[in-house]
Amino acid sequence: MKRSALFFGIPVALVVTIMAMPSVVAQQDAAALQQKAAAGDPAAQVQLGMKYALASPHDVPSAMKWFQLAADQGYADGQFHLAAMCDVGMKAQNPTEAIKWYTLAANQGHRDAEYRLAVMYDQGRGTAKDETEAARWFTKAAVQKRPDAQYRLGEMYEQGTGVQQDYFSALSWYLAAARQGRPEAEYKVGYLYEKGLGIAASKSEALEWYRKSSALGYPFATEAMKALLEQ
Repeated sequence: MKRSALFFGIPVALVVTIMAMPSVVAQQDAAALQQKAAAGDPAAQVQLGMKYALASPHDVPSAMKWFQLAADQGYADGQFHLAAMCDVGMKAQNPTEAIKWYTLAANQGHRDAEYRLAVMYDQGRGTAKDETEAARWFTKAAVQKRPDAQYRLGEMYEQGTGVQQDYFSALSWYLAAARQGRPEAEYKVGYLYEKGLGIAASKSEALEWYRKSSALGYPFATEAMKALLEQ
């Protein structure tokens, strides 16, 4: 009787079958995704759009097609991804069109769209620069715990940009971002403690936050910590 070749005690034919299974499953998953997207499932359309957007090479027209189909159904994530493609995902960028779709998604409470819309108003990209409107949308994204929105809102309160200057509010938003591990926010918390802005001055608290930020490689925090220790 002929014996099967073995690979670590397992028949080679079985090993080959097992190794081929992931690609077969992936093909089945891709086919199922395509079918769902073609049937009008907006979540599947976004997922398929992402597949094309992240492909190598990128297939921008196919990505745009599927994002557009989802966006036209009023699906917030589709609107956001379509906006992002218009914003930064294409060579021929269209920030005005991006604003339109970011706004539609943001009005549905899409956190990332709220943030990107705020950035557009903050930079005057695709629209007139409007710091008050930027602060409004940063606030919405910050409330939903987007750390870069929290940090930028902290800056706006510290500087009095688009909002009335308020060091306590600045500290509150910097803290929110710092507690999510943002080194630039940790540095700002340390700075406000050092200067006694929005809170009683505390050298020990300032050093603690500078150390946290410095440990994450933020150079301004390292410099501030050294300077404070030398006082």
